[in-house]
Amino acid sequence: MPPATKTLSPAELAKLEHAFATDPGSEAYKPLAEAYLGMGRFMEAMVVCKKGVKAHPSIADPRVLLARVYAEQGKDKKAIEELQGALQVSPSDKNALRMIGSLQIKAGEPNVGKENLLKAFAADPADNDTIEAMNKNGVPVPKPAAPEPPPPPPVAPPTHAGAVATSGVQGTQVPPTPANGSGAAEPPMLTPTAAPPIVSSPSQAPAQPRGRGAPAPRPPPQSGNRGQQNKRRYEPEDSAEMSQSSEYSISGVSEISDVRGSSRKGKKGSSGSRAAFFVLVFLVPMAAAGYFVKGRLRANAVREANIANSDATKLLKADNFKGYEEAIKRAEFALGLDGSDETNRYARGILAYAYTVRWGEHIHDDSNRENAEKHLKTGLANKEASAYLHAAEALFAYYNGKPEEGLAAIQARIAAAEADKKNVSIYYLTRGVLQTNGGDLEGAKDSLDHAQALAPDDPRVYVALGNLNRRRGNDMQALSAFNQALKYTRNSHPDGLLGTALLILDQDNPGPGYCTAARYVKTLSEMNDTAAPRQLALNSFVKTLMVSRVSRDIPQYTDKNFQKQLTECTVTELKVSPDDAAAVKKVITEGESEGTQLDRSNPEQFLVRGRRLFYEGKLDDAAAEIKKAVDMSPHAAQYHSEWSKVLSKKEGGEAQAEEALKKALTLVPNSPKLLSMLGQAQYKQKKFDAARDTLEKAISDPKVKNPEARFLLGKIYKDEKKDFPKAIDHLKRAAEEYFADPTMASVSYDELAGAYELKGEKDSAGTSYEKSLNADKDNATPYCHYARFLLKDPKEKDKAKLIGGAFMKMMPKDPCAEELGRAGITPTADK
Repeated sequence: MPPATKTLSPAELAKLEHAFATDPGSEAYKPLAEAYLGMGRFMEAMVVCKKGVKAHPSIADPRVLLARVYAEQGKDKKAIEELQGALQVSPSDKNALRMIGSLQIKAGEPNVGKENLLKAFAADPADNDTIEAMNKNGVPVPKPAAPEPPPPPPVAPPTHAGAVATSGVQGTQVPPTPANGSGAAEPPMLTPTAAPPIVSSPSQAPAQPRGRGAPAPRPPPQSGNRGQQNKRRYEPEDSAEMSQSSEYSISGVSEISDVRGSSRKGKKGSSGSRAAFFVLVFLVPMAAAGYFVKGRLRANAVREANIANSDATKLLKADNFKGYEEAIKRAEFALGLDGSDETNRYARGILAYAYTVRWGEHIHDDSNRENAEKHLKTGLANKEASAYLHAAEALFAYYNGKPEEGLAAIQARIAAAEADKKNVSIYYLTRGVLQTNGGDLEGAKDSLDHAQALAPDDPRVYVALGNLNRRRGNDMQALSAFNQALKYTRNSHPDGLLGTALLILDQDNPGPGYCTAARYVKTLSEMNDTAAPRQLALNSFVKTLMVSRVSRDIPQYTDKNFQKQLTECTVTELKVSPDDAAAVKKVITEGESEGTQLDRSNPEQFLVRGRRLFYEGKLDDAAAEIKKAVDMSPHAAQYHSEWSKVLSKKEGGEAQAEEALKKALTLVPNSPKLLSMLGQAQYKQKKFDAARDTLEKAISDPKVKNPEARFLLGKIYKDEKKDFPKAIDHLKRAAEEYFADPTMASVSYDELAGAYELKGEKDSAGTSYEKSLNADKDNATPYCHYARFLLKDPKEKDKAKLIGGAFMKMMPKDPCAEELGRAGITPTADK
């Protein structure tokens, strides 16, 4: 069993990332990789583990950790390969032996797997994880040698069993110890009302010895109903309901006897006695029975409501159209039962959340909006403590065009929970979604990472992470997140399918990914029961984008076999031949028409159509379509971002993009993403002072990571302002914040090395160049810069040849290769 992973706060995770980025060759890889693994961030965990293997080739730990990463993803074959490598360097490592044994048994190699588990046991017979693995896989655990028997215990003198002690308190009897030695208690006995013999103290009570067959002492006779006493003595109640009923009847008999006794003394007050008799005999039992029935009905209502609320919660977790619909039915049923305040609070929170999601994400209609608002108002007015209610409050404000109000609301809930030392996953998820849509991508990353650590099997969290990483340009992380969402829903999460297809179509050259996208589009088109109309509508637009791109890209591929494969999967999945221009045009027209009929209010549709037109080279039309998305949802920073991208591609479009971004910032003030893009547009127009001021605003919040803005600021201070200390500060921070993006981390370290070089700090420059190469060995540019730097020192000539030769092999036609060739450097020969 892998060790339990502690949930890390964003600050703790940042410290681990910083420690590893500062010294990748240290032991810092291990806690960071385990943290990523515990959060389900497999791609990042794998990258860190591989660097750990390179830095520590002679120990097993990094390979075992990498094997865990593969195994968590179901890649057992790769995991076994890594474990075999670990055992080559440490043949008796119990963790490697235990894990490879379990995987080999799972893979159908029981004999060798059993052998490795026994080796793990031999290495540490007391290891509980190994014993658990052996039991799980049916491998007998070797029995240890039997210890010598302990000496026999001393024999105690016999005691006089069966003594009954009677206390001096009237009517109390201590139950006798059973004489048969069975340990079973005797039947409970009613307390006698007659007093025992008078004794001066409890210690003087006479003992009553009793042999094995001696009868137990019988209680003295009592006045009253003897049959009732015997019934109470030998027939104890076996349920709460019976006990409650019997208690009422005994109380009634006792009080009735008293009334009868007083009536015999004389006729005075006999009418009152009869009335009392009537009340006690009839009304009291009836009232008691009524109270009992009411309580039982109430208990049943609470139980049924709890079951319905539990069902609704499970349905919400599926995060699909049908699930929300059924969850609403179950929660409304629970609320209608009028159970406890607790069950009503929970049901109302579910209803507020489910109706809000349906209104904002599934069907943008008045009915869902009104129901969401009704339950929200009631729950908030009652100050009900429901996480679903609080999340719905923030989402409702966002979908109602008040994003800042929604963000402030959920932030307040998080602050209150954290002050109470509580972490609520849906709070962080909701904040992350709002931050993503508002353009605070770094803040969203921290929020969603926290949510994912708290709820590692929640598909909605993984979809949110996928959308976030897609917008950040971290395609591999986005793909991993969408895959996780599909994993936990058996490949049936609508947004997971859509997100993956759109991610593939974002690529300049999707290649074989086209067939995956086509398969997902087809799968979603057949999910009429579980997908929302809005999701089906957007899927129709994604299909048109797919068909348009494939029809244009197939002729660009020179591999005839691949052309055939792409054509076949397009025909199979999308029912259209990409080389039939008329059929392609018809599919595009019909697909967009079908999508518009299903949903006319989703700005994403205009965004996807704009992308299709962009790839077709129709920039003006593309800008016009994306502008519609901007107008429909002006507070969504993503739409402004996409619009400015298209504008900047147009001739002279940087100035137009700058104006569009400035306008966007009036609607979404201080959005780090929009400020960064505005700074880039100004930089391209050589407005360096304006770009610097804009980028400084983009990083004004110390809690927000913004490596794009820091990198560009570093370049401005280095190349334009010659302020090397500031350049170094920003470039160093950019490199650290780009940790999850190896290529940009490499580029940042390369720029940082140049800043150190210009400042005259040669040692720091050399260290930064090394970090640049380690971050991304496929990035050729730092090889050129590092070789030039080394050539300035005659003592580093050999190293310059090695680094420069590697660059010349990677980029033989680059001008830098010619320069290095003139310095006597030749390309590195193949090994």
